[in-house]
Amino acid sequence: MCLWDPSLPLEGREAVARRMRDALTHRGPDGEGLWSATDTPAVPLVLGHRRLAIRGLGEQGAQPMSGAGGTLSFNGELFGADALRDELRASGVTFRGSSDTEILLHALERWGMPAALERIHGQFAFLWWSARDRQLYVARDRVGIRPLYWSQAGPRFAVASEQKALLLLPWVDATPNRDAVLRFLAMGRTDDVPGETLLTGVNSLPPGHWGAFDGRALQVRRYHRIDAAPPPATPADVRRELDRAVDEQLVSDVPLGATVSGGLDSSTVVALADRARIARGDTTTLHLFAYHDERAEQDERQYQQAVLDAVRSPHEVHWVSSNPEALLRNFDDYVEHQEEPYADLSSYAEYCLAADAARHGVKVLLSGLGGDEVFVGYVSFFGPLLLDLLRRGDFAAFGQTVRVAPDVLGRPGAFAQPLAAAAYHALPARVRNGLSALRNARAAGLQAGDAFRGGADAWGSWHRHDGAGATNAALRGAIESWCIPRFLLHSDRMGLAHGVEGRVPLLDDGVIRAAFGVPPPERVGTAGLKASLRHAVADILPPAVRERRWKLGFHAPVAIYVQALDARLRTGHAATRELLGGGAGYDALRPSARWAWGALGCYLLWVRAQRPDARAAA
Repeated sequence: MCLWDPSLPLEGREAVARRMRDALTHRGPDGEGLWSATDTPAVPLVLGHRRLAIRGLGEQGAQPMSGAGGTLSFNGELFGADALRDELRASGVTFRGSSDTEILLHALERWGMPAALERIHGQFAFLWWSARDRQLYVARDRVGIRPLYWSQAGPRFAVASEQKALLLLPWVDATPNRDAVLRFLAMGRTDDVPGETLLTGVNSLPPGHWGAFDGRALQVRRYHRIDAAPPPATPADVRRELDRAVDEQLVSDVPLGATVSGGLDSSTVVALADRARIARGDTTTLHLFAYHDERAEQDERQYQQAVLDAVRSPHEVHWVSSNPEALLRNFDDYVEHQEEPYADLSSYAEYCLAADAARHGVKVLLSGLGGDEVFVGYVSFFGPLLLDLLRRGDFAAFGQTVRVAPDVLGRPGAFAQPLAAAAYHALPARVRNGLSALRNARAAGLQAGDAFRGGADAWGSWHRHDGAGATNAALRGAIESWCIPRFLLHSDRMGLAHGVEGRVPLLDDGVIRAAFGVPPPERVGTAGLKASLRHAVADILPPAVRERRWKLGFHAPVAIYVQALDARLRTGHAATRELLGGGAGYDALRPSARWAWGALGCYLLWVRAQRPDARAAA
């Protein structure tokens, strides 16, 4: 985090920065640091850091880290950085340890911004004060695995990994952003407009962007966007990139784990991790965490067990479960760490998995997050996929896709649905966005005026979903706004609520590029969607997992949980209605809408409680 505040003397500035830093102790329970620009009195800057020690343990990795040209506060991990270290060392750089923070610091000092960003890969958000440029630089990784929020009021400027640190500052405008609130209720997400949050004065640095603050304004620029028209690729290319990505993300000086959902994505990550560990002769224990909700309506344990039984490297299995009563007991802590609400209850499964990982001393969890968005895993992708096949004139693949759709949808005879989806996706993206918002807004219980406003907002303010080919355009939209930003947000929050870092190798740059390069006809097969991934890892997955056509994921039955949380969600619903000046009554809403309205209101009430005047009154 950082604080730039010329209105405070050095001692006062450091005291405020220390409170901000310590509000994030859960993200970094292993150490702390504070640095002030005391050698330049005209620069009212303090950098703070809470450390989660994973690589380069001990003082060698302590932050903020200073070098000859500036000071760095870095959250995240660099992957595949050995070649970069060797290049820097060959140029005369002397390293004092093995920390990737030191690699990043020297890369920034040697190449500056944004050139250094082109050379690094990983999951990161960082702040770098360049004494040479007299600029404070901020940056976020290519797909937004690590968060970064900022706020400015006149000459005062602050940055943090979570909103709670910024809300401690009395000058931060915490007024709810009404359009963003309506967008959440209508669409279940808050990322269609890059940089926006649910609060007027709190901004998010978009993925693949960097910024420079000179004491007056933050100038934000994009440095990366997913290539929707990469070179042609094959399943063999996909496998090669998957092998590399998983192998690189196994690097750690502390215990590692992985989640096992029984689906194709997490199973792929676990199987590849197992092979990589065997190849390198790794005798450390890989901790495998399998979640099953006690009240789940469907049981995936047979698939999870098939994956667990196939692991051959040293490992330990942990079954994790929960129930509505446990969430009720932990609800305040859940809301505190979740911050902006999530549209369904799957984030609670992440909370439970991370809590159990922490109990077993595991600080890193690999998961299969992103596989559906990279490898065409959702039924909503049938529409753009069929459009691409029609435009290619590949009627054989078109027919096979239509035939397999009912099995994937779980609706025998539902051949018309994928055809209707193709017609819908033939509409301009702006039209689809507005129509979806209007439809969902009414289903979410919004009043007619708010539903129209939500639809108009979706029409006028939206994240571009474009690219070469309907399928890749839809996938890029899912990664940039529809799905991945909110998935990564709740994964980050729920993991680091317990000091556990999540890693997502299926969102690696090379994996995405290879997956996007596979021709559309090869992305669906007789077993359904994700054909390119199935073919790429066919030799290492249990047949039951490889051939399954449906996946439930970390499932929590919404109605039962909503019933258990009735009083808390009613209170939240009342707060949301107060903000909007009305809306459907709680009992008139379906369970999913009760959760959305209630969770949103609980967040708004939590924001109020964080404000300095509220804390003083308490």
